[in-house]
Formats: sequence, structure tokens, C-alpha cells
Amino acid sequence: MNRTEKEQTVASLASGFSDATFVSLVAFKGLNVLQISSLRHELRAAGTEFRVVKNSLARRAIKGTDLEQLEEHFVGSTAVAMTSQDPAAPAKILAKFAKDNPKLEVRIGVLSGKPLTKENIESLSKLPSREVLLSMLLGTLKAPTSSLVYVLSGVLSKFVRTLLAIQQEKEESANT
Repeated sequence: MNRTEKEQTVASLASGFSDATFVSLVAFKGLNVLQISSLRHELRAAGTEFRVVKNSLARRAIKGTDLEQLEEHFVGSTAVAMTSQDPAAPAKILAKFAKDNPKLEVRIGVLSGKPLTKENIESLSKLPSREVLLSMLLGTLKAPTSSLVYVLSGVLSKFVRTLLAIQQEKEESANT
């Protein structure tokens, strides 16, 4: 790799790192090409970029970003999973893949500038997807108004039933 290729790679990585809200470093030593390709395909479908990186170039790319705290973790065979979309999706994929393939090791991650341990990423993978969380929030916000409408309609229907009972009572007294 010549100097211009290295500079392009660093610029590309730096651009990806600056756009990403979630970044995870993964050790993949012992996985074959087919397994890595399968993981890459799953992550790409979830809107996540998965790149095997040269550690020295990655260290240069993170200079001056929120990811500088990852510098010491760029050792050995390193791949980077990064996304600017739902952070739970790649965490789920990585956790599931690591469970099925013990040679894949999730080292560390960063979510919106805050460091995540391997355990944090595991916890993140257990969260529901963004869409499910939003629907849960919407249901929670909708519940008080729905309850109010139900209560008010109950009062109104009780009032109507009372008026009907009075009307029937008057009709019966008029007929006798």
C-alpha cells in the first residue's frame, strides 16, 4: 500500500468514524473468509459498515475525534463495525454471531462518544429495536388520553341510560 492509498484509507475511516454514532472493535482471529463475509452481509443489511482495518491507519483516523479512547484497543486482528443508524441492530448481530462463533470477540465500543464495555454491548443487544421502543413510547403517551376518552364516554353513556330509564318510567306511568 503506497502513501496515497494510505492517506485515502485514513480519510475514509475518519469520515466513517465522524459520522458514526456507534462503533465497535472486534477481534476476528480464527474466522474464515466465509464467516467474515456472512457477518459483513448481515451487518450491511442493518445499515452498518464492517471493515477490517490496519491498526496504525485506524489510530491515525481517530485522532481528534470522540474515538481517541479506543486507540489502545487497536491491536492484533481488528475489524470495526460502525453505524449512524440504530445502534442496537449491530450490537444484536455481533452478540449473536459471537455466541455462534466463539472466535469472534467483541472488544469494546463507543456509543455517542461514551465508551461501552463488552458487557454494555451485550446489554445493548438485548434492547428492543428502535421502532419497537418508539411504539412503546407512543402507547405510553397515548394511554392517558385513551383512558380519559373511555371514562368520559362511560359517563355520557350512563347519562343516556338514565334518561332512557326516566323516559320509560314516564311512559309506564302515563299508560296506567
